[in-house]
Amino acid sequence: MTSDAVLRVVYVINGLGTGGAERSLAELLGPLRQRDVEIRVVCLEHRAEGVEDEVVAGNDVSFVGPGLVRSWRAIRREIAAAKPHVVHTTIFESDVLGRLASIGTGVPVVSSIVNTSYDVPRGPHPDVPPAKLRVVRAIDGFTARHLVTRFHALTRASAAAGARALGVSPDLIEVIPRGRDVSRLGEPSPARRARIRSQLDLSGDRYVMLSVGRQEHQKGQVHAIEALATIVARHPDTVLLVAGRDGAATGRLRDRVRSQGVGGSVRWLGHRDDVPDLMAASDVLLFPSLYEGFGGTVIEAMALGLPVVASDIPTLSEVTSDAAIMTEVGSSSELAGAVIELRDDPTLGARLSAAGRARFSSLYTIDAVADQMADFYRAVVAARSI
Repeated sequence: MTSDAVLRVVYVINGLGTGGAERSLAELLGPLRQRDVEIRVVCLEHRAEGVEDEVVAGNDVSFVGPGLVRSWRAIRREIAAAKPHVVHTTIFESDVLGRLASIGTGVPVVSSIVNTSYDVPRGPHPDVPPAKLRVVRAIDGFTARHLVTRFHALTRASAAAGARALGVSPDLIEVIPRGRDVSRLGEPSPARRARIRSQLDLSGDRYVMLSVGRQEHQKGQVHAIEALATIVARHPDTVLLVAGRDGAATGRLRDRVRSQGVGGSVRWLGHRDDVPDLMAASDVLLFPSLYEGFGGTVIEAMALGLPVVASDIPTLSEVTSDAAIMTEVGSSSELAGAVIELRDDPTLGARLSAAGRARFSSLYTIDAVADQMADFYRAVVAARSI
C-alpha cells in the first residue's frame, strides 16, 4: 500500500455512550477521513446517552445487536463487506468478539489498551468479584496474545500495565494519546462563565468544584464528597457539581453526602452534553480516580485553562506533568488541602491554567493525534505485507 492510498478500518466498540473511548472516537473520525483513513464503526449495542447521534450523522455505523454468537457472526459479515486493511477493537467485549471474528480473514487486528483495570494497587472492588476479574483477564490475555497484531495504548504507564496484564511484548505496543478538537471545547471567557452560572443558578462569587464521570468505584467521587466536608468548613460558599450518569456507586455516593452533611453544597447534574460549558463556569476540576487509562476529561480541562486536582496515579501524572496538583490516591484530606491551597493562592491557579493550556497545545490537539493514528494504521499494514 502506498502512503497516500485510502486505508479502510473496521472499528469495533461496545457502543457510542458516554465514556472516554467513545468521545475520542467521535473526535477522530473526521480528521482521519481528511488523512485518507475511512472507518466503518461497528457497535455491539445502542446507547441512550453519549455520542451516538453525533457519530451516526455523516459516518458509516452499524449495530449488530445482542447475543455473543449473533454479534460474532455480524462482525464477520461487516469485515467481509468492508474488506478493511485493519480491524481495530476497543473495550473488553468488543476486543474479544472483534479478535475472534477476524480469524481466517487475513486482516491484521489492532486493540486499544484504554484502562489499567488488571494492574492497579487497590483493595477489593465492591462491584466486581475477584473471580470474575480473573476470568476476564484470562480471556483477554489469551485472545490478545494469539489474535492481535499490534496494540495501541494511551500512555506509557498504561502500555506497561497492559504488557504485564496481558502477557504481550512491550515492543508490540504503540503509545498514542487521546486528542480533543478545540473548536468543540470553545474558549473560556467571563461572559461564558457568567452565562453558564446563571443557567445553573450559581452566584458569580461561589467557588465551584467540578467532578465529571460515571458514578462508579473507579472514579473515586466518594473522596471528593469527603473532601467537600473539610472545604466547606473553611469556605462555606463552595459547591460541588457532579456531572455524570448514574452507576453502581450512585447509592453509596448519595449515602455519603447525607452522612457528611453536605447535601446543600452538592449539585447532582446527571449526564451532560455540555461539559466544556461546565468547565468554563468552574474554578477547579476534581479527578480523584483510583485508576485510569488516560483521563480525557483532564485534557479537556487543560485545554480550557481549568486547574486540575487529580489522583497521583502513573497515567494521570504522565498526562498532566506539572500542569495539575497531584494527591495521594484515596486521600480525601490531601484532596481537600489541595483545593484549599488553590483557592487561597490565585497565583497557583494562574500557573496551573497556563501550564495546562500549553501542554494541551503541544500534545493533545486532535490534529496531532490524528496524524499519529493514521501513521500507526499504515505502519501496521506495511509490516503485515512484508
